[in-house]
Amino acid sequence: MKPLPFVEPTSLARHGIDRDHLTRGADGDLREIWAAGAVPVFEHRGSLLVAAGGLFLGDRTLVPAGQTEIYLGRDPEGIRYIGVSLDDEGRSRLDSVLETSRARDASDLLTAPGEGLDSSEPVWLPLRHLAETLDEVQVSLAVEVVGVGNWHRAHQFSPRTGTPTVPALGGWVRRDPEDGSEHFPRTDPAVIVVIVNTDEDGVERVLLGNNAAWEADRYSLLAGFVEPGETLEHAVIREIWEEAHLEVTAPRYLGSQPWPFPCSLMLGFSAEAPSREFAADEAEIASLRWFTRDELRAAIADKTVRAPSTISIAGQLLHSWLDNG
Repeated sequence: MKPLPFVEPTSLARHGIDRDHLTRGADGDLREIWAAGAVPVFEHRGSLLVAAGGLFLGDRTLVPAGQTEIYLGRDPEGIRYIGVSLDDEGRSRLDSVLETSRARDASDLLTAPGEGLDSSEPVWLPLRHLAETLDEVQVSLAVEVVGVGNWHRAHQFSPRTGTPTVPALGGWVRRDPEDGSEHFPRTDPAVIVVIVNTDEDGVERVLLGNNAAWEADRYSLLAGFVEPGETLEHAVIREIWEEAHLEVTAPRYLGSQPWPFPCSLMLGFSAEAPSREFAADEAEIASLRWFTRDELRAAIADKTVRAPSTISIAGQLLHSWLDNG
């Protein structure tokens, strides 16, 4: 196969924030950072508060008490940001404050509110809907607060003692007050693979799979989590064999993308398949199909196949192969 280029940082992989780890402090008290003029970014279960084309940037008076606060870092202009990961009660209280403020503002009656990200008033949108519209600074903040917020929600008790843990180090650690142990955010590595077969005439085909949980016309690259004790390259070979009973060779790293749904890092690879003989596992993968470039373009154009968009590294890798003919 013709080697694919490395994936450029796009969508969720873009980065524009200095995480400024030395300013996180020794515990979860962020009063000094707030006092320095930090701006809050609000997150609730993977959705972000947005308005007027970007993240809604309010002030500390809007932050409900008792919420998880995470120091996210500073932008190139030196502005510092604190992510506020809201529980259900916290979101309800913030929504009530914003609704009351909206009711007091007579200008709302004169201005078209807009919709979605362009709404003149704050609205909640999932991170997936924002990945390609936010700028580099704001997408960095969004991915960071969603990923760390997900971790806080899932790790509120110590795995050692069962004691409720408390945030520390600017929201980047949870500490067990009983034994003093510290617990850090987790990231689960997963490989995602462009599998290519080249026939005797030099024609390349890519293998796409339909997950058993998806609609029948939705196809994507094969992927899976890295297991303890294996290299990334071995994970590529193992996962493709498990899902497609297909042997692949020459795994080649092409780039990565954070995927905070809830806490993955997607590691993109290409691999070569000497044979086109496969057998879908039928538990996770319902069906598999080989496509030439022309076949895949035609299937996407006539909407018989839905391929991943470039919000994900799956789409970026697949389009890289399509454009590499």
